[in-house]
Amino acid sequence: MNTNKEKVKKIFSQILEPFALGLLALLFIIPSITVLNLSPITKQLQKLNILGVTTENSISISLVDGKHNIFTSELLNNIDGKYEYSANISKRESDSYSKPILKIVNKNNENKTLIFYGHTASNTKSNIYIKTTDSSLKLQDDKGFTYQQEIELQPNQELVVFLSVENFSNIQFTESFSMSITEKEEL
Repeated sequence: MNTNKEKVKKIFSQILEPFALGLLALLFIIPSITVLNLSPITKQLQKLNILGVTTENSISISLVDGKHNIFTSELLNNIDGKYEYSANISKRESDSYSKPILKIVNKNNENKTLIFYGHTASNTKSNIYIKTTDSSLKLQDDKGFTYQQEIELQPNQELVVFLSVENFSNIQFTESFSMSITEKEEL
């Protein structure tokens, strides 16, 4: 009978001891995790996005998808808040061509001004413009001169920018176009 009690005791100790140690560990681990989760967040407030409300002041620029026979190989890069747009302008008949290229969103609570500066690597005697619903701004004229242009965005405004090229003679080769987009610094 003593041996039976010892066998039962031995079996219970082999089964219950690991559970008891596990419960004891949980008694220390769960409060520790709870305390860590209740610690204050020390991240920068200007980069938090809580419940869809962003406190970060920023301009968002993205490519407008879509294929076009004249404007190809579009690329948009963002390096430290400076955007670089590039595209190939294919050979074409004498005419005017246009395509929506960028969607710009002002996520700020104040007016922001963007500066556009674009040009081609070679002069094909084409006029190149950026267009919005309100304006047409020349970036490069038919003599190859380039112009810096500015667009002002109202708070929370969305804007689609078109790239337009106009030439009065046929162009027989593809040219490379690049444009920088920067935010104007307020003094």
